[in-house]
This record gives sequence, structure tokens and C-alpha cells, in this order.
Amino acid sequence: MDLKEYIQNNKADFDDQNMPDHVDDLFKNKLKSELHSTTKTSHNVKLFLSIAASLVIIVSSLIWINSQRTDAKERATLISNLSNESTGKRLEAVYEFSDDYQKEDEEIINVLITKLLNDENANVKIATIEALLQFPQNETIRKSLIKALEQETTPLVQIRLIDAMSTLRENRAQNPLKKLIENDNTFDIVKNKAHLAMADLNPQK
Repeated sequence: MDLKEYIQNNKADFDDQNMPDHVDDLFKNKLKSELHSTTKTSHNVKLFLSIAASLVIIVSSLIWINSQRTDAKERATLISNLSNESTGKRLEAVYEFSDDYQKEDEEIINVLITKLLNDENANVKIATIEALLQFPQNETIRKSLIKALEQETTPLVQIRLIDAMSTLRENRAQNPLKKLIENDNTFDIVKNKAHLAMADLNPQK
């Protein structure tokens, strides 16, 4: 019998003038029992919610850890492929970086700069220039592109580097551009590109 039913069945006993002591004691005991039951239920609900929240945290943590391990593995594979003997593998790795990395990764960027300066394949170098240009504010990248322009001898790569200097509005490239123009071994098409770039960087002249 719950508290409500008990009160309804004993209405006559709840007269303020006539209520006997034993009824008052019974009412108090019944009320205490009901309150204890409510408190216990509330405690169980809180315990359930606490356990559920803990399980969510644990599952989320496991997912995050697994994701981090996967990312680290993929990153290591990309870095390895950038130095692969196969030109196709190196190109694939550069394109993967361009597609998947929207944030600067210093280690990978340093590997890409090494490819730009030392790779034997022109296509890999051109793809690398495109990849590095995703981060135009990165000072290390800007300086490395200038350095590449100073030492590059392949016309197609030279032209892409010259375009990069114009895109970046990189005034520090003027000396390398001038040297290209003055170098007798520079192809005419490259010289023309260098002239246009210098004019673009110095519109007042």
C-alpha cells in the first residue's frame, strides 16, 4: 500500500482534533518509507548516469587513440614514400600531402623542401612547389623556394619557380631572377618569364 492509498483509507483518522498518537506515528513511518524510496531511486538514476557518462568517455578515448595511431601510421608511410626510389611513389606522396594536409606539418614540409632542392625528377619538383604553395605565409617555405630558384637548372622547374615568386610577391627573388637573365645558359623562354616577374615585382619601374 502506497502513501496516497493509506491516507485515503484512513481519512477519518486525520481529524486535527481526534488524531490518535499511533496514527501520527504510522503516518510518519509511512512518509519516511516513501521518502527513502524516492531518495534511493534518485541515487540509482544518478549512478546510472554517472556510469553511462564514464562509458562514453572511455569509448571516445579509445576511438581517439585508435585514430591517432592510424594517422601516425599513414603519416609515416607518406614520409617514407616521399623518399621512395620510384618516381611514381614520390609523386603519389606529394599529391597525397596536397589533398590530405590542410595544416602545416613541419616534418613533412622539411622532407618536401629536400625533394624540391635535390630530387632528380622535374615532375616531382613541380608537384612539390604546388604542395608548398598551400602555405604562402610560411617563411621557411618562402626562403626555400628562393634558394631553389637560385640553383635550379631545369627550364620547366625554373618557370614554375618564377611563377611562384610572382604569386607570393616575393621581392627577395629579384637577385636570383636577375642572375637567370644574365646567365648565358638560361633558355630564352625562362629569361622572358624572369623579365616579366621582375617587372611584376617592380611595377614602379
